[in-house]
Amino acid sequence: MASWNLSSSQRAKDTINPIRETVATILLPTDFHLPTYSLALGDPSVFPDFAVNPIFTRIAQENLLSGTGNGYCLAAGPRPAREALARQFSYENIQLSWEDVILDIGGSGAIHTAMQVFLNPGDNILIPAPGFPLYKCMAGNLSAEARLYSLRPDHGWEIDFNDLDRLVDERTKLLVIINPSNPCGSVFTKEHLLEILDWAERHKICILADEVYTGMSYGKPHIPIGSLTDEVPVFTIGAMSKMYLVPGWRCGWLIVYDKHNKCAEFRDAILKVKNMLLHPAPFIANSIPAIIEQTPENYMSEVMQKVKERAELVYQKIQETPGLSMQMPEGALYCMISIDLEAFEDFGNSIIFAEKLAREQGVLVLPGESFMSHRAFRVVLCQSRAVLEECMDRIKNFAAAHHKK
Repeated sequence: MASWNLSSSQRAKDTINPIRETVATILLPTDFHLPTYSLALGDPSVFPDFAVNPIFTRIAQENLLSGTGNGYCLAAGPRPAREALARQFSYENIQLSWEDVILDIGGSGAIHTAMQVFLNPGDNILIPAPGFPLYKCMAGNLSAEARLYSLRPDHGWEIDFNDLDRLVDERTKLLVIINPSNPCGSVFTKEHLLEILDWAERHKICILADEVYTGMSYGKPHIPIGSLTDEVPVFTIGAMSKMYLVPGWRCGWLIVYDKHNKCAEFRDAILKVKNMLLHPAPFIANSIPAIIEQTPENYMSEVMQKVKERAELVYQKIQETPGLSMQMPEGALYCMISIDLEAFEDFGNSIIFAEKLAREQGVLVLPGESFMSHRAFRVVLCQSRAVLEECMDRIKNFAAAHHKK
């Protein structure tokens, strides 16, 4: 008699998101004698100081109640939304058309779409370490190789080009940059962006630019790499999630900067992929033009002032903490704190550090392993200043207790 012989696909088995796995294993104690806090959650909408602007919710509500978004729209998103984004992200050196903008199901969906059209099994993609782990996760899903290139923490987390040169070969299809950076909170200078474009031109490799945190800087201005490119095709990822603090709305986009139409085949391929999974919720996409038009002029500067104040608090506390160090962040919602593992008695990596910190101090952070770096941890800068100060004091006490005497 035949028996059931069931097994999930190899593709599913190769799809590993280290953030989700880490969050599931490092838990705050339920019986801790003090309030417990998370500095791990990268969802700004759950923190009162970063609540969504009521203008945005009113616009979305009006679009929902109008009934115009109840049906399907173009697979790559409704034209008015794409036109509005094309206007917003055109620059002096390059003017976009609405067809250069493809809407997707969040920034994650846009990343997946881009990687699907570029990567065949056995190809490779260059991704930063530390960096956002979804690129490595999706490369595994597509039977491609994620090659990790180093960033230089002592130089503002800039790219180590010697490492890039070591990794690139004839099967390298994309260079991923994340600017502003999740998890590092760094922002690239114009000079460094031009160096990146020069490297990509020499190696004839397209750039996948993760700019989900576009405009979200406070140390130096964020410069989109699409505003600088001429010869190098740039595929830029963006989303409403962080720009408008609404990650649950699941609306992102892929913008093609290709002045000389070198990637015409990829444009067609993107539309084929989008015909399979379609678009974000139309009533959300239909809200984009009005949200862009009605966003208060000082909206982003006010958001980032709150982040800057928290970053300065964390930076000050880390200067007083033995065995830990950090670069002052300049953008996004995070900072990356380096651990001198040799300075401590019993930390072999950042996972052990985070596990013991949660257990002994009731503070949850994401270890560097979640971001392909075993000697650091990430702090989200969205908690209230009072909570953040309390957490940093606990981290200081924790580090002092475990530091080698």
